[in-house]
Amino acid sequence: MKTADLSALYYKFVEISMRLLGNNVRKIEKFTNLISSSRGKVSSSRNVLLDGHLSRIFPSRDSEWRRSVLFNYWKMHERNLVALFFLKNKIFSDIQSNVSWTGKEILDRAFESKKGVLLLVPHFGDERSLHIILGMNGYPVDVITSSYPEMPEYVRECKLANGRKWNTLHFPAENPRWMYRTLQAGRILHYAPTAYAGPGGTWITNFGISVLVPSSPWKLWKRTECHIILASCEQTPDMGFRIQFNKITPPASKEDFAEAIGKATEKLAFQNPSQYEWKNLLIRHRETNTMKRINRIPSDEQVLEQSAIFEDSDPTRILSLESANLLGKIPGEYER
Repeated sequence: MKTADLSALYYKFVEISMRLLGNNVRKIEKFTNLISSSRGKVSSSRNVLLDGHLSRIFPSRDSEWRRSVLFNYWKMHERNLVALFFLKNKIFSDIQSNVSWTGKEILDRAFESKKGVLLLVPHFGDERSLHIILGMNGYPVDVITSSYPEMPEYVRECKLANGRKWNTLHFPAENPRWMYRTLQAGRILHYAPTAYAGPGGTWITNFGISVLVPSSPWKLWKRTECHIILASCEQTPDMGFRIQFNKITPPASKEDFAEAIGKATEKLAFQNPSQYEWKNLLIRHRETNTMKRINRIPSDEQVLEQSAIFEDSDPTRILSLESANLLGKIPGEYER
């Protein structure tokens, strides 16, 4: 059976299970524990890579601590899927008791200024539920998201349906001018600063490795003078969500801006390692090594996916920031 077919079956299994569990959050949590435990066991090769990075990032922690982080990481990962069906067909009053806010007044003041809000949401906790809950609560949020073209239609619809209902969704192929229009209209733009950047990105050191991050947030701020807020949606027990907002005062240069956002992302991960999406770090690390090997920075992230080899994922292969900044600038031979 193809991977795509297995993915669709898995999503259908979760959807049916959630229907049977209803709104019993205790049973939903137990169900999440069950499927996350199974997911962790069948992801042994990825766990080896994750453990390698965790041992590098947290050198004073022992293997037992890292196993605990990975166990809870997979729980976070699977609960993000469960939340798709938990939030389906609900309105905000249905989940109000499940949501706690920190710094909501920061978002409200920024939104009320009519200058636009650039909401930077790193890969931490449940970033999809964040913009859905904001939409449920009446905030006009525009979201850039993948269209998941490689996934079965059923899976694609599961991932996008709630966002389409409560937010305005935009896809990577769309002309990026919509982002400027969104901010100039005083709306909220939900943006992942930990996404793939492409040739126009900025190199920073993040979690001890060289990572290419988007320059778009800095460019959007320079042109619109919008408010910039770092947001996160941490999972809490019994299908709870702790949503937090922190105002960012942008540094003058795009390099300093990118570093500041990177440090803020690290702070979230260090405070609660199990809630950070470490898979994203695996991807960014692998892509950096692939770019080094082929000596170019493609516009299409799929080029890196197709060009990657196993050695590119080795946690011990760390490209220096100085070398990363030279990528594509020194002639080199394309290597396979």
